[in-house]
Amino acid sequence: MSGGKQVVNNSSPLIWLAKIGRLGLLKTLFGEVVVPRRVYFEATTNERSVDSILISEAVRDGWLKVSEEEMEGSSLLAERSGIHLGEAEAILLAQRLETELIIDEREGSATAQIFGVRPIGTIAVLLLALARDQLTFNEFKECLDRLISLGFWLSVDVYRGALEEASSIEKGKKSAIKF
Repeated sequence: MSGGKQVVNNSSPLIWLAKIGRLGLLKTLFGEVVVPRRVYFEATTNERSVDSILISEAVRDGWLKVSEEEMEGSSLLAERSGIHLGEAEAILLAQRLETELIIDEREGSATAQIFGVRPIGTIAVLLLALARDQLTFNEFKECLDRLISLGFWLSVDVYRGALEEASSIEKGKKSAIKF
């Protein structure tokens, strides 16, 4: 996973992280986050929502960058793959920048991999934050539970797997402590 290097983001991870008050993790973990203009508009359409306001503030703060580039071929990619146009633009931008893409949608993730782009989901961002001491295990679990309570779809198996991975990360950190 990336660390301190530029990353491209799709709208849903931005929105979900903002909804749970953890949008700043992207800045801490990746430094600079880039989104296509269409993704920015998707993430900020409800100008009065807290998540929209936080995302707009991140752009004003300068760590969330909005790319003005036209991503040639994005309409064709969206049409042929069945993904949204914003996802297609994000995939092509990540490919051009040779970086990872933070995206949750299954079809978008699969399409990104076909184009040689490594997809990272919201849960993986939270796990990375745990591994880098930006979240405690309890905060990680609270984030998962909060996401679910707000409507983030997560299967029981994925939820359990995320908690197991988080527990493993936490144990690894504790065993690394030398007395």
